[in-house]
Amino acid sequence: MKTKFKVFFQNLSFQRKIIVISFAASLFPLLLLTFFSIGTIQHFIIEREKSNNQDNLTATYQQINLRLTTYEEAIAFLTSSQFLIDELSIENPSNFEQYDLYTNTIVPLFRSIYSQQDTIANITLYTSINLYDHGKYVKKIVPGDITSKFKLNNTTNISYFFDNKQNQIYLYSQLFSAKNTDTNIIVFQLSPEVIFDNLDNISNEPYLLTITNAKKENLFQFSNEQPEQLGFISRLMQTLNQSQIKNQKQLKNDWIITFSRPMYSVYNGVLLLASVACLIFLFAIIMLSLSIIGLSKTVVAPIQKLANQMNDSPENTLNLKPTYQSNDEIGKLYQSFYQMIQQIQELINRVYKSEIKQQKHELRALQAQINPHFFYNSLSLINNKALLTGNQEISEMAQLLSQFYRLSLNNGKSRLSVAKELELTITYAKIQLKMHNHSFDLAIDVDEEIKQYEIITLLIQPFVENAIFHGIDHIEDDRRGKLTIRGKVLNNHLQFEISDNGRGMTAEQTATILTHQGKHYGIQNVKQRISLYYGVKEAIVYTSKLNVGTTVRIILPKYTT
Repeated sequence: MKTKFKVFFQNLSFQRKIIVISFAASLFPLLLLTFFSIGTIQHFIIEREKSNNQDNLTATYQQINLRLTTYEEAIAFLTSSQFLIDELSIENPSNFEQYDLYTNTIVPLFRSIYSQQDTIANITLYTSINLYDHGKYVKKIVPGDITSKFKLNNTTNISYFFDNKQNQIYLYSQLFSAKNTDTNIIVFQLSPEVIFDNLDNISNEPYLLTITNAKKENLFQFSNEQPEQLGFISRLMQTLNQSQIKNQKQLKNDWIITFSRPMYSVYNGVLLLASVACLIFLFAIIMLSLSIIGLSKTVVAPIQKLANQMNDSPENTLNLKPTYQSNDEIGKLYQSFYQMIQQIQELINRVYKSEIKQQKHELRALQAQINPHFFYNSLSLINNKALLTGNQEISEMAQLLSQFYRLSLNNGKSRLSVAKELELTITYAKIQLKMHNHSFDLAIDVDEEIKQYEIITLLIQPFVENAIFHGIDHIEDDRRGKLTIRGKVLNNHLQFEISDNGRGMTAEQTATILTHQGKHYGIQNVKQRISLYYGVKEAIVYTSKLNVGTTVRIILPKYTT
């Protein structure tokens, strides 16, 4: 069968061969392009919908966050009112004192909040003080009341509680007095309809908006999807594809806002474009057929002539003159060929200019080598001037800077001895000591044996920099900072440790510091360099404890790869 087809194809006329080959070579790419176009359209529409969803989600987040911030500022104003705190410090108040407390302190304060935030349903002071209940403003804490459901942590932090039975949201915060140990809680009662007002007109497209708290309780839900108004195709797509595009954002009180769009509504736009793409495909097939039949009768001879000219000797080819005068595609091909020949001739002439430019680049490279010497000479001059004027601090700083940059440049080499790397790192630490006015201590504990080996440049210094700026600089108590650099040979490896007694990190921060999620790009750069030079991916290990300090351990093979 294969032999018969081969013989049949060979016996076809050249024109028909062009038709068969053109159809075979064009049809499959056209099909691939059509499917790729439909897929690309779908991708961009979905990405656009995701972006629109994110915009809608951000608008919803800002609206709710603004309202919650207003309520939180109001309750913070009450809990920080020293006048209210002092009034509540009275032990065993008499009836008159209670009356005075209600009428002259609590009620005016609460009404002032009501006048500014009329959307608050109730403002109530729950207290363990021996007071009579005063309407909705003051209630004595009793077992089983709403405060029994609150999580009180003896701080003035503002918390939220959702009563799903009553469909009410409570905003509460404790109020403390240094004169007694009574429990006082300011409680705002809020209606979800007020907090989540105007969230039903975010988009004209079908969407589902859901707001839940940390307990996964549904605080608010809205959907403008109306299945009875969907067309046949939309209902069919809804049946076949139940998935959704979801975007989520978390408020600072751990409420989660979820904005989602049904995929069938997204695909409605794709369906129209896919239909257009199919029509374009059919039209392209028809036009392709007509074009191949027409072009096959006119392109054979001119192309063959052009091929013969291209196969001619280089001397004759460079001296060709246009022989085909036409404005069709073949004529443009001839023109492009002759233009290419002219460009080749021009490129030959430009070789000499390229050599001149190369010499200029070499001169710039030589100047770049001179620049570091100029920098060192400038620092040396600053040092000499400082010595002449008796300014020892400036002299020492200039010497340290000169030594640091001399070691870090390392004559352009990528490796240096451990001794020089330690010298570079210690020089950097001394510079930081001067910049920090000797506010921390520097301790060096390095075995002499380790100094004979080689490592890559600037391996230890980024960790020292990180320990100072992210650790020691953030000590919040009266501890004096301490930076320790250790180095030793351990079996067949070199081990370095950089320790600080700074702020430390949480377990989550420790887990992400070496990943792309972290913000310590210098450390990630060192990790990548170690992986490239040594072929070791787990050479850096962090251990840290919050408010105690951080230690990073670097373990490398004795010999570089």
